[in-house]
Amino acid sequence: MFIELVKGVSLLLALCYLHGVNVRLWRTRPLMGQLFSGAIFGGICVIGMLTPLVLEPGIIFDARSVVLSMAGLFGGPLVAGVAAAMAAVARLSLGGGGAMVGLLVILWCSIAGLLYRRSRARGWLDVDPVSLACFGLLAHVAVLALFQLLPGDAARQFAHAVAQPYLLTFTVATVVLGLLLRDMDDRLSTERALAETAARLRESELRFRSVLLNIPSVAVQGYGADGATTYWNRAAERFYGYTAKEAMGRPLPELIAPSSSGNWMRADIDRMFATGEVVAAGEARLRRKDGSSVDVFSSHALVAVPGQPPEVFRFDVDISGRKAAEEEARHLAFYDALTQLPNRRLLVDRLQDALDTDARRGLITAVFFLNLDNFKTLNDTRGHGVGDLLLREVALRLRGCMRDQDTVARLSGDSFVVVAPGLSAVTSVAAAWTRAMGESILSRLREPYDLAGHEYHFSASIGVALLDCTSVSVDEALMQADMAMYRAKDAGRNTLRFFDPDMQQAVTRRAVLEAELRQGLRRGQFLLLYQPQVDSMGRVTGAEALVRWRHPEHGVVPPSEFIPMAEETGLILPLGHWIMETAMRQQARWRKDPILSRLDLSINVSPREFRQEDFVEKVLALLRDSGADPARIKLELTESLLLHSVDSAIEIMRELRAHGLGFSLDDFGTGYSSLNYLKRLPLSQIKIDQSFVSGVLRDPSDAAIARSIIALGDSLGLGVLAEGVETEAHCQFLLGHGCPAFQGYLFGRPMEQEAYEQLARADRAAG
Repeated sequence: MFIELVKGVSLLLALCYLHGVNVRLWRTRPLMGQLFSGAIFGGICVIGMLTPLVLEPGIIFDARSVVLSMAGLFGGPLVAGVAAAMAAVARLSLGGGGAMVGLLVILWCSIAGLLYRRSRARGWLDVDPVSLACFGLLAHVAVLALFQLLPGDAARQFAHAVAQPYLLTFTVATVVLGLLLRDMDDRLSTERALAETAARLRESELRFRSVLLNIPSVAVQGYGADGATTYWNRAAERFYGYTAKEAMGRPLPELIAPSSSGNWMRADIDRMFATGEVVAAGEARLRRKDGSSVDVFSSHALVAVPGQPPEVFRFDVDISGRKAAEEEARHLAFYDALTQLPNRRLLVDRLQDALDTDARRGLITAVFFLNLDNFKTLNDTRGHGVGDLLLREVALRLRGCMRDQDTVARLSGDSFVVVAPGLSAVTSVAAAWTRAMGESILSRLREPYDLAGHEYHFSASIGVALLDCTSVSVDEALMQADMAMYRAKDAGRNTLRFFDPDMQQAVTRRAVLEAELRQGLRRGQFLLLYQPQVDSMGRVTGAEALVRWRHPEHGVVPPSEFIPMAEETGLILPLGHWIMETAMRQQARWRKDPILSRLDLSINVSPREFRQEDFVEKVLALLRDSGADPARIKLELTESLLLHSVDSAIEIMRELRAHGLGFSLDDFGTGYSSLNYLKRLPLSQIKIDQSFVSGVLRDPSDAAIARSIIALGDSLGLGVLAEGVETEAHCQFLLGHGCPAFQGYLFGRPMEQEAYEQLARADRAAG
């Protein structure tokens, strides 16, 4: 009986071999492999049942329990199902009393193997000797239990004669077969992984070769230690113009290195193969087949394959487009796009170089600052397109006038700068050359221009600064030439002026004054003085509010020094607002005093302030907030204010008159007086300018003008006030011709509020 059991084990070993052959055979078709594996497992079961251990007729024992459990464990449901079906058919065909028990054994062992497979997949069990022994023992203990269902004495006879060797033999067989199948399964998995890896490597190599050959933007060249080309991809064909057939075998430096770089490239090749270290990646300028240059970024890789000579692969990326873009960006950064002249940035660099060089050599540098006359008119009437044509033509003419070493630059708009370095060390000689050159430029620019089919004539104003001192900075040099150019503008345009140090002193003083003026506004350094106004009896009827600047260092600054600057810089707006607010609040305080309540107050309004869109709203808001009496306030306007949009001025004045405010026309007769607009203006008063008043006793014309203004005021129903009355003789003359009101030093200088109020109270008490 033991011998029969050993035969069964031999069948199991044959099973391992056949299963391995089958899996390898159907590697590419796994479903067919599973069907054939199931047939092999089932076939072994059938063979075992044909040569069984026979306990009695119809009751047999064989290794099917081991085979079917391993079919479930290693083959899965399909293999186990095929094997179990074949075993079941074979057992039924043999018949006998143990057929039903045999079918139960077949079913149980197949299910047990599948349960083991599931547990293994979930990580609960592994295929190792201990696990297999436990599984085999439990599986066959269950089989022994099923054998108790055999009819008659067969179950007792089996338990007595066969049970112990059966359990021992087939448990061991389960372990051995499981280990053999696991080993075979591991080998097959390893072979399969190796095959897949090899396939991926072959695919990767093919893909890499294809990419290397067809990559469009990287030229790849391979070469050996002698420099002979061993690889040449399609991008290299496009980059350098050589086909792969033409390039292969030829020295690489001969193909792509410029004549000046051939030795350098050969030295790099020798060094790479000698040291095994590639040269650093970087930019290079190489040569095409047609001799033209191409800018590339090159990197290298040394490839050493065992058994083969080493190779170096060169990877070149065409950066010609980037280089061109960089050059264009550099050009745009340093050159004017319209005229192609150097811009301010490049001008500053070149001017600094010229100043430094000429300072070392003791020579003079001339800086011409040129501005076109009336260029804005051309732009406004003909459009910017025609203006651009003019600027281009001016640039061409300027370049044609100057030397090669001179720099002609467009500073901005219609302003150009010419730097002429290396002039004579003698100032008079340099000045003479500069004047001649400037006159030549002016003459050339006065020639007719053909712009868009029309002829135009233009001129320019030129300022020149001669620089012979290392202490002059670039900004100072340009500022000096700029100031001289404005002096040329003031001289009537179309001329040339040299920089005078007095100009800079005036400009510096002006800049300092402007800064101090802004600071004075912030720090409250301004105050109002009040100059008395009297009637024909000499009684105080009111005052004119006059602003003064109490400078912390220079004392009281007269308005003639800071009012014009305030007008130009726009500071007159906050200053005028402060004057009007302060004056109205003062009048509001007088309004509450019975003695001072009938005093009139005149407030000067600048033209710029009057033309503000919200002027009316601001004045009315100040009236409302201060509580001043509008009937006692006169706003003094100058004739120059009325030059622009008289109708608009009249509308503003009427709107304010409707709220009770009066208007006085200051300095009447000095500007552009016109009876046509004078009769339309809603004025309350006109003032005779002090320039006429001071001359009434010695100049018949001034006397006639003064008499005419008095008569005009009387005929128009306007009050008349004479300014600048300083002597009793002047006063008597004006009184004799009917002037009803006066203001001047004869009656009082501008004074602070307390002094003025004391004067007014004393006058009221005397009256």
